[in-house]
Amino acid sequence: MKRSRFFWSVVALLAVLSVALTAPVALSAAPKRVVILPFTTNSQEDISFLAKGLRDMLASRLPWQDKVTVVEPDLVAPLLKKYPAPYTEAKAREIGKELSAQVVVYGSITKLGSTISVDARVLKVDQPGQALTAYVNAKDMDEVIPQINQFAQRINAEIFKRPDAIAAQNQAKEATKVASTGGSADSGGLEKLPENISPLNPLFLKELSGVESDRYWRSPRLKGIVNSVAVGDIDGDGKNELIIAFPNRVRFYRLTAGAFRLLYEFKDGPDGDYLFVDVGDINDDGRAEVYVSNRLVSSNESFVLEWQGGRPQMKEKGLPYSFRVQASPMGKGDWLFAQRSAVDSPFFGPVYKMHYVNGKLEEERAMNLPDTAMIFNFVVADLNASGRLYTVLVGPTMHLRVYNDKNEQIWISGDTYNASSKFLEYMEQQGTGYDSSWWYLYSRLYLTDMNNDGRQEILCLQVKGRFGMVLTHTRMIYQGTIYSMSWNGLSMVEDWRTPRIQGDVVDYVIGDVGNVGRPALVLAFTQKVFGGMMDKGVSNVVAFTLKPTTANKKPPVNKGL
Repeated sequence: MKRSRFFWSVVALLAVLSVALTAPVALSAAPKRVVILPFTTNSQEDISFLAKGLRDMLASRLPWQDKVTVVEPDLVAPLLKKYPAPYTEAKAREIGKELSAQVVVYGSITKLGSTISVDARVLKVDQPGQALTAYVNAKDMDEVIPQINQFAQRINAEIFKRPDAIAAQNQAKEATKVASTGGSADSGGLEKLPENISPLNPLFLKELSGVESDRYWRSPRLKGIVNSVAVGDIDGDGKNELIIAFPNRVRFYRLTAGAFRLLYEFKDGPDGDYLFVDVGDINDDGRAEVYVSNRLVSSNESFVLEWQGGRPQMKEKGLPYSFRVQASPMGKGDWLFAQRSAVDSPFFGPVYKMHYVNGKLEEERAMNLPDTAMIFNFVVADLNASGRLYTVLVGPTMHLRVYNDKNEQIWISGDTYNASSKFLEYMEQQGTGYDSSWWYLYSRLYLTDMNNDGRQEILCLQVKGRFGMVLTHTRMIYQGTIYSMSWNGLSMVEDWRTPRIQGDVVDYVIGDVGNVGRPALVLAFTQKVFGGMMDKGVSNVVAFTLKPTTANKKPPVNKGL
């Protein structure tokens, strides 16, 4: 008995010692928490979007896997009522303590005319005084962005001792030293961006990490669920319009000089569910037509609009197709694809390339596509500048797949892409009868060539949903990230990715939506109210301004594929 007591006493002592010795290790392994408070705004105009942009930009630069995490805004918001702006060192410290954070970032942003000033501060909650400060004075946001990047780099290097940030800081100091002594240094702002930042937009990371935002425009809240967006010159005046499709109406907007103006609301059109909208000048008259894929019960009742007399006019209706416009993989212009449906299948028969004959849409030819290609899940692309066309599609397992011109699959992704919450009801054959069933659509792939090197890239989407994608009649998607993928001869690889968008990203395109001479990535996302038939909610459209670089065309990669 004594031996037994002695044995268990030793075990207990060892357990206590184990906890005591490992506790500091476990504690030190916990990631540091950073709170970023909303920047106080000082301006006669509404610059809340600038403040949010700065906050989001810092939130995208500071996370460090297993080392640093940024406290979500939803957790910070309740304390902002208790400690209202403007934020002082004392308030910031108290907020940090209540959120169990080690670091707090706060500051102010002032806009006088076109001049923007940012005063940013960092404090360590358990240490007195300011740990780091930065003051930025710039004539526009384009000048602010790189300086905020540098400030985030300083935080990572000086506060969190992040090795890559320290190395980048030392590199920058060395470059400054070389330049001051008359040596050569890289020229141009894009080359000076950190290695992992895409030159298209400082928000986009080239690879491996998710980001938030800084250089973007966001629409006012749009009541209702947006189904699709498109950008194009529909009236032939050289300026682009933004077309937004809701389930039973289509809105036409113009975004110029920061003004978001509704041109027309087409709301007395055919009955049905307006699933997707596309624009393209398929009849070559200098004005893009508007193609609306409309589903009525279990059949297609699509229609085409054309802008005449200051408003959209019905060009054709009752068309038995679903439509998709994509950039021509062979050069300038657009291609229009169409596919029919059947009683027991939302997608039936071949996908056709369409054209106009005597002012009417007709089937030009059936496309040679893989059996799993459907109107909304593929693009045809020249991935290696060889002149040979590949098919890139999503499905049937939500994996991205690449097929050569012989319809042989040559690559499949490890991750899944382009799941959506959008579905069609149709009559599925069950034995000798038919039962009502649901068919979930994929969100659409998008074809582009942002660097003009002749090798086309594919934009695709990854989403996160509550309960995953396993429920038969419910997909609660709450977050999405758009990726640009290109072909390296063996596989599709990531070029860059957007911020994490909080909401259900339903559609995305690239176009000069602001008419500023630069393209933008335009996307729509919804936030649904989950109740009843889940048809309530609000939507937003966001445009990320892009700075594409022009590259010399490169020799084709692996022409034998």
